[in-house]
Amino acid sequence: MQARSVCQFSIPAGSLSGALLVYAQQAGVSISISDALKISQRTGGLKGRYEISDALRRLLQGSGLTFTFVDPTTVRIGRISTPPPRPAVRPVAPAPSKPPPMVSAPDIVVIGTKQRATLADYPASISILQLTPADTARGGADGTSAVLNHVPGLASTNLGPGRNKVFIRGIADSSFNGESQATISQYLGDARLIYSAPDPNLLLYDIERVEVLEGPQGTLYGAGTLGGIIQLVPRAPDLESASGGVSAGLRLTQHGAPGFDASAVANLPIVSDRLAARVVAYGSQEGGYIDDTLRRLSNINRNRITGVRAGLRWKPASDWTIDLGLVSQNISSRDGQYADTAIGTLSRASAIAQPFDNDYRMVNFAIKHAAGATELVSSTSYARQNYDTTFDATRIPGVSAPRIYSELNDISLLAHETRASGQFNGRGRWIVGVSALFNQDRSSRELGLVDRPQMLASVTNDTLDTALFGEGTWPLFRHLDVTLGGRLSYVRQVSKLAGAEDRNSESRRTQFRGLPSAAVSWRRTNWLIYARYQEGYRPGALQISGLGGRLAAERFERDHISTVELGMRFGVRPGSRLTGSIVGANASWDDIQADLVNLQGLPYTANIGSGTVHTLSAQLAWKPRPNVSIDASGFVTASNLSELAPDYASVRNRDLPNIADAGWRLAATYDHDLGRAHLWLDAAVRYNGNSRLAVREPFDLPQGGFYDASIGGRLALGNLGFSLDFSNLFDSRANTFAFGNPFSLAGGTQTTPLRPRSVRFGIDATF
Repeated sequence: MQARSVCQFSIPAGSLSGALLVYAQQAGVSISISDALKISQRTGGLKGRYEISDALRRLLQGSGLTFTFVDPTTVRIGRISTPPPRPAVRPVAPAPSKPPPMVSAPDIVVIGTKQRATLADYPASISILQLTPADTARGGADGTSAVLNHVPGLASTNLGPGRNKVFIRGIADSSFNGESQATISQYLGDARLIYSAPDPNLLLYDIERVEVLEGPQGTLYGAGTLGGIIQLVPRAPDLESASGGVSAGLRLTQHGAPGFDASAVANLPIVSDRLAARVVAYGSQEGGYIDDTLRRLSNINRNRITGVRAGLRWKPASDWTIDLGLVSQNISSRDGQYADTAIGTLSRASAIAQPFDNDYRMVNFAIKHAAGATELVSSTSYARQNYDTTFDATRIPGVSAPRIYSELNDISLLAHETRASGQFNGRGRWIVGVSALFNQDRSSRELGLVDRPQMLASVTNDTLDTALFGEGTWPLFRHLDVTLGGRLSYVRQVSKLAGAEDRNSESRRTQFRGLPSAAVSWRRTNWLIYARYQEGYRPGALQISGLGGRLAAERFERDHISTVELGMRFGVRPGSRLTGSIVGANASWDDIQADLVNLQGLPYTANIGSGTVHTLSAQLAWKPRPNVSIDASGFVTASNLSELAPDYASVRNRDLPNIADAGWRLAATYDHDLGRAHLWLDAAVRYNGNSRLAVREPFDLPQGGFYDASIGGRLALGNLGFSLDFSNLFDSRANTFAFGNPFSLAGGTQTTPLRPRSVRFGIDATF
């Protein structure tokens, strides 16, 4: 589904001219009024959440005036040729009604552009997943997996929730976790979630939409956005009315243990029109489905997630908004979720348990001020993420004494951004801003007997990243726009290594980086053609490196990527029954940083060389009837390490790891009114193509090449809903990921199978 432009309005009764000024500020549009038109009428005001066009129609009701959207952010006010009699002034009723046919509704605003750019004129590839409360009640517990299942161009490792690396558009450095900065960035609203950490896998309860902006996104988002960004947009506190909801589900897994999920959402206005709070709390347990034959245990890979998010919104005036947010989530995995095909498709043999834990905390504060078409935003956030990993380092067939390998990671991120954006010349828009962040990544590693492991190394990387950025879009001709932008970053790094090989290694480095961007787009009534150039990079840091078992300190070169993208989007006009896009991109990636493991199973980091990534993707959505929709999307990818680093000159397969050569998804939805009830049905089938775990033997292992099908539905009876969802209909045991334990990986028999066929029974209610 696609979003409508809906805003919270608080417009007092009074003169219509003053009300239109307040409306423009709150809706973020420009209003054009003829000089000859005198507006002396009065209005009853407007309060509540409305579509932008519906709100303006209500303000103008009975005034003898009408309006037309010239473009998504410009409105022209004019006089009705034969104005109706003027009714008495009275408050506008909140009941919704259909706008006149002459009015065209505004387009979808792409929040990730930070500029109120609309989907109809955004010159880049993007996927938007719009979520209703019913959607998150059914699938909110799936977290990042739900987004991956809907967007074929997204890929991920599959070590388990809270420890995965996510990739966009084939930009994958490696399948292993280490000190390298992520190739993508993730945001919750305006707050940056990660800088040098794995996917925190925030559950999607009370999330309104998810935007996936394909990269690079260096101009607006800085370092660590080589592949793009994922932005979660939470539902904002409602200042007008109290509301809430609950959901619960029971999941039964064939060949595995049962699981459950539950959530509760509450919205409470504290001071009407001024102050409100919104809180969501949730918990889930994924039942295990892997057995351990050596320890004689069943269903060992259980995962538990608990969390709470809270938001407080204050509007001291109609043009000011102040938001405070809190996030807390804990992930606990009892054991690894990999199998050994030498033992069974859902079995393995381990000497010890291999638990994982990820605790995430964040607080964010944002101030927004709207002055007509100009908006000022200042956002500050602080995040803390602790994650601990344990692997069985025992060399089993002999099983002498069990050995353990553990990693302890503590990451803190303080990020700030202040920006101003606005519109000019009808279609034109601009943004300027400053940003600063400080990220501290502390990692320690131990290896040895279970009761007395020895420290291998401890690494600390402190990164200060400050930047100036700006971007502008200018209409050159009636249908042709050009976009130019740039970012100037100053990065200062202090890195320390302590360990058995090098106990007092410290290095410092500063660097400047310029990231330009450019685009040209040609828009007609219902389609858009564009070309785009963008750059991105990751600063190199002091990392653990070494081959043959020796660990040492080494500073790696920063990697850099530049991408040229050509695309076409059609059906951009709101209400189009057929919409879609086709995009081709070519990326040149220099000095690729990759987290790897050596033959002893120990992790290290290296620059493996330079290469290219070519992608072609397409999306199509068709609504043959108002209650039926069919969606199809897919991609093909070709990558090549054309220039290998000296230590990797013997590599044969030069494809980048963990990125499928092709993939697609076909889905259909149907809804039907049953009198006092309403029925939704949906089904999807997805294909994930073939990929490799790593670039060098013996870890050059195949993975992927599988189908996954799901079907489900929901029956709504007033405020109560009942749902039934089936996943992995074919009960496939396909290998989604060929890695679970680096110390036994070289044997080549590890797999991470799909969760077996499962069914979830759900119930939800709103109030």
